[in-house]
Amino acid sequence: MTRRPILAAFFAFALVVAACGRSEDDTSGEATTAPAPAPTQPTTLPPAPETSAPSGEPTETTPPPETVPPTEPPTTIADPCAGVTLEATDIGISEDKLTVLVMADTGSELAPGLFQGAIDGVKAWAANVNASGGLGCREIEVLEWDSKILPGESINGYLEACAKASAMIGSNSLFIPPEAITSLETCPDKSGAATGFLDLAALAVDALHQCSPNLFTLASVAGSCPYSGEGERTYDAQVGPYSRYTELAGGQLHGIYLVPNDLPSTIASSMPTVRGLNQSGLFVSDAEFGASGRAEQATYAEYIAAIKTSGSNIAVNGSNDQAMIKLRTEAKAQGLDESAIIWACSLACYTESLRSDPNAEGTYAWLSFLPFNERNLNPDMDTFLTAMGTDFPPSWSVTAWNSGRVYEQVINAIVAADGPNGITRARILEETAKITAFDNNGWISTSDLSQKRLSPCYVLTQLVGGEFKRIFPEEPGTLECNPDNVVTWTGDSLAEFGG
Repeated sequence: MTRRPILAAFFAFALVVAACGRSEDDTSGEATTAPAPAPTQPTTLPPAPETSAPSGEPTETTPPPETVPPTEPPTTIADPCAGVTLEATDIGISEDKLTVLVMADTGSELAPGLFQGAIDGVKAWAANVNASGGLGCREIEVLEWDSKILPGESINGYLEACAKASAMIGSNSLFIPPEAITSLETCPDKSGAATGFLDLAALAVDALHQCSPNLFTLASVAGSCPYSGEGERTYDAQVGPYSRYTELAGGQLHGIYLVPNDLPSTIASSMPTVRGLNQSGLFVSDAEFGASGRAEQATYAEYIAAIKTSGSNIAVNGSNDQAMIKLRTEAKAQGLDESAIIWACSLACYTESLRSDPNAEGTYAWLSFLPFNERNLNPDMDTFLTAMGTDFPPSWSVTAWNSGRVYEQVINAIVAADGPNGITRARILEETAKITAFDNNGWISTSDLSQKRLSPCYVLTQLVGGEFKRIFPEEPGTLECNPDNVVTWTGDSLAEFGG
């Protein structure tokens, strides 16, 4: 079944992806009143002139002129801002601004610019909306926070959002400590109520973060909620691409799997996919290795040796694009017959770095959205790429931009129901929880934000001649959405990894 596409465990694996600051919020000022539009004047016909016969001639009776019904005025859509005195209704919602905050790991010395794409995507979205007239009768203001892969900075970022923002949009940080989640869920609103605020994250790694009632994400959540953070959990795993790999291999898939082991959260988020594949019977692990995003080239010699020893027909990279480049480079150095191996990766390999590296030729990457070279098939993707100023932006920016689109939908729903002065943090949370199917007109995999469930949709691409070519489904502009693409298993994902 094909139709119009989770970001799965790859998100934390990009610890060396090559590619902020803190903005102050000043929303003081008097209330503003939007001018009412000029009234539309109805169109009327002039009266027909009277006619009479000349004197002395018989008068003929002339029929009355044909009656023409009055022209109806054109139908107009009421301007929700017209005649409304805008008010500061909540923290981050002033008379003239809707303030949002995007937080991402960008300034760490370990991985400079790691998730800069998330910040860039949100800023591009806001600039595009503001250029089109704003949102909720207001302008969008974006605050940035660099979490630096540090728990303390993540906590500070949530405190900043608590004090200044209507919501967090498109964020991507690896460390979200319990103290940050407490702020997310209990931050006081303008009235002093412990409402918290919306966190519409691009990606959520930590289990407690994933299960927060104030966390919503287009990337979906692989594990079941509620969850204490320890012990067994029920997981969903995307296995659809591996059915295609089985066809390409002509038999049972068996090979190595690189698990990103820089953080406990990256291990815990990767293992659901590995064990889902194992339990589905689609993939047999010849060996599993903990692959740090900072590992040197020499480390990969062991991985290639394992492929040779086991006669593997697939190598799965759960880490970032640099890990795949080093793996492919080492394969060439050792004289491995690369044509006999399926080099499999996720969205983490859908990068400019990988597609420009000649050693990476033939690498597969499955995506949760339509590939960029199909921009002509989706107007909003075209708008996004234009706003980003490149034909191939960082993949993290896609979910960040679309998180902004979700926020737009939420604000527009509130304005339609309650008017522009009905926007509050509580209403934002309420409306977001109602969204059961968001795909931005088929650009991205359908997400049920209300349930945070994994989408079965994907598209498989392969790097050919420096470009990612669509492999499956074959029809451009479509995603493969068979429910069987998702399998479920129960276990302790962190304990599952022994490497």
